Order: sequence, then structure tokens, then C-alpha cells
Amino acid sequence: MRDFSVYVENAVPPGSPYFVSEPAVLKALGAVAGFAEVRSFNAQFPDYQALEAADYFVGSGFDTARLKVHGKRLRVVHCTSAGVEKYMPLDWLPNGAVLTNSSGVHAKKGGAFGLMTVLMLCEGVPRHIQNQRLHRWDNRLATGIDTKTIVFVGFGALGTAIADRLRPFGPRIVAVTRSGKTSPSADEVFTVADLDQALTLADCLVVSCPLTASTKGLIGEKQLALMKPGASLFNIARGPLVDTGPLIRALVDGRLSGAALDVFDEEPLSADSQLWDVPNLIIFPHISCDDADGYVDRCLSIFADNIGRDLRGEPLRNRVDATAGY
Repeated sequence: MRDFSVYVENAVPPGSPYFVSEPAVLKALGAVAGFAEVRSFNAQFPDYQALEAADYFVGSGFDTARLKVHGKRLRVVHCTSAGVEKYMPLDWLPNGAVLTNSSGVHAKKGGAFGLMTVLMLCEGVPRHIQNQRLHRWDNRLATGIDTKTIVFVGFGALGTAIADRLRPFGPRIVAVTRSGKTSPSADEVFTVADLDQALTLADCLVVSCPLTASTKGLIGEKQLALMKPGASLFNIARGPLVDTGPLIRALVDGRLSGAALDVFDEEPLSADSQLWDVPNLIIFPHISCDDADGYVDRCLSIFADNIGRDLRGEPLRNRVDATAGY
């Protein structure tokens, strides 16, 4: 076993649930911690000498140009988030280095949050919230979740986690994926080429796919019009996947019964955004998947596992595909 150096970069202060500390990295490294030099720096005050000597990097929201110039020795750059669209294309990666992400760490909390939100949408909770604001008593009944078809656009770790929690309640689960490969978590799977057909089945649409050049604006005016009258939508992935203007119009004119957004084109959502006042829309401030306790430890478990794999010459987990964009 050879010695190695880890450069940790933090864009958030200590005390943040996203802060990566040196002790946390050493704990994650376990048996190989004794071979590691781990140094942590604030993103605003980098140590270029330490970065130039580092074998491994871990952080989020990092400056790719900085790594391109000063990270020439890096073997693995690990991002403590799942979405990596801001790092595309990967032409900044040092020769021989790979980018890995933390996809999968959101499944436990995101699955439970998704279950809650889909049940709320199917039960008409956005309408009840709106009526409460208006002091209006409207006791129209909803049909049971077991009569609904839930369509997932994107069926990775997060989408399947939500689907698996919904399954005991009896809805039909339909997935839309790149490959169209069957899944034990779905009753039916469509390819992205057949997205329009899948959308006609949706009582509730869950958007849970990565944001790439090909998926930006994937759900727009045409796609929303294909959904059943009174259907609902939940975006738990990235804001630009759903075209905001058509979504607003569909909620205002009642074609959609409700929607829930946890992600937005720009975050934080500005105080003067039109979205705050859209009827039957629930706004969550990008909190669906991240846990206040243990989030970084789960990210570091992937990072540490990959260091062990790299030292042993084994394939890495969560390696980002430059062509696919995630």
C-alpha cells in the first residue's frame, strides 16, 4: 500500500450539513487512513501547492479551471452531489483522472419524501392548501392511490426508491428510461423515444432524471398537454427539466390538478418569482433528498471505497460518463 494525499475543498462553513471535515474523511477511509494525508481548505482560499501534490480531490461546486491548472496529479475528483451538469464537458479533467459523483446517497430520504409528495398530489392536497388560503370549503373526494398510474421520467436510484415505497399502496408504476430495460420496480418501461406514449398514462408524473443537454426542457407544453386532465407533476431532479411557463399555464387553467417543485431554474427562488403565487403549486426549497444528519458520511463512503478500488486497480463506482452527461 502506497501513501496518498487527499485535498478537501469546502464552499460552506463548518456546521453546515454539507461540510467535509478531515476527521470525517479519515473515518471513511478506515483501514487505509494511515497511508493518507488529508488536508482541508476553504474554496475561497485554496492552497495550490497542496492541490498540485494531491492524488484525490473531494468537494462540490468547485472551480474546474483551478483543477485543470493545479490538479495535474489527481486520479479521482469526487463530487459530493449527484448532479454534475455544471462540470460538463469534462475537458478540464487532468489526463488519466476521472470524475465520480454521489449518486445513490439520496435514495433513502428522497424515496420517503417522494412517497409523501406523490400521495399528497394524488389526494389533491395542493387544492386543499389553496382553498385554506381562500377560506373556501371544498370537500370533493379523490380516488384511491391504487387507481392511479405514476409515470417516472428517469428510473435510477432515486426514481426506483420512490417507486418501491409506493408499490405497497397499489398504483401502477411506469418508467421512462434511456435503455427501456425492464425493472422489478416498474410494471412497464418505455424508452425516451416513447415518452409521449407514456405521458398519456400519467395520473402523476415524477421527474427524476439527470439534467443533460438532451433532457433540458424535456417536459414542456406538448408533453404536459398529453397527460390526463387533472393529472399532477413532481420535479425532484433539476429545475430546467420542466419548462416553467407551460407548467404555470397548466396549473392556472386547471389542466393539471397540482404540482410540487423541489428544484428550480435559479436557486434560491427569488422573492418576486411568479411561482410563489401559482395556484395548486407546492414549493419545497430543494430539501427533498439531503439529510441533516449523515449526508456527508454517505458521500464519503463512496469516495473512500473508490480510493480503495483505485489503489487495487479495480473499476470505480459512480464514474461519470462524459457522453451521457451523468
